Amino acid sequence: MTVGQAVKTRRMGCKDIYIALVTENTATSYKTETPIKLGRAIGAKVTIKNNVERTYSDDNVEEVFETFESAEIEIENNKLSPEQKALLRGATYKNGFLVNNTNDKAAEIAIGWRARQTNNKYEFVWYYCGKFNQGFSEEYDTKGDKTKTQTSKLKGTFYGREVDDNYNTEVDETYLLEEHNDAKTAIKDWFSKVQEPVEKK
Repeated sequence: MTVGQAVKTRRMGCKDIYIALVTENTATSYKTETPIKLGRAIGAKVTIKNNVERTYSDDNVEEVFETFESAEIEIENNKLSPEQKALLRGATYKNGFLVNNTNDKAAEIAIGWRARQTNNKYEFVWYYCGKFNQGFSEEYDTKGDKTKTQTSKLKGTFYGREVDDNYNTEVDETYLLEEHNDAKTAIKDWFSKVQEPVEKK
């Protein structure tokens, strides 16, 4: 498949949202724990923010400087367990009680998911470092004539990891070529670990 080749497919789903606690994020090392599934996925939204600055001369733009700022991620799940809430928020869960404290700090995590396309192939995603530190929303409504349910929504900021500034890796199954063996192997067990791109030797 060439760069200019168009395909007849669209994204039509979102499932299997996983998170992994980042245990080491330094200039020389990046490590995470084994990923865990985060409830049942309803949706995910990613907004990439860039800083753009321009310099001018002779009454025109001379140069444009563009730098990555962050990936703002919003996710929605059917329901989070108390253990998952504690992990994400930096809260405490003991003896059946979830305790949120004013001094809690959101944990640094990696997050990944997959999205089905209309051709029954998937897009696979991992974001390496971030925190769901923009708060969370919980809705409670009285029961009426029509069934109405509530979901768990989170907003977070993700950024480049220190070891190489990479903030994300993706594999689109639709565009895999015959020789892309490493990527094919990765998507077979995408959530067993936070995936790393493999350079062709």
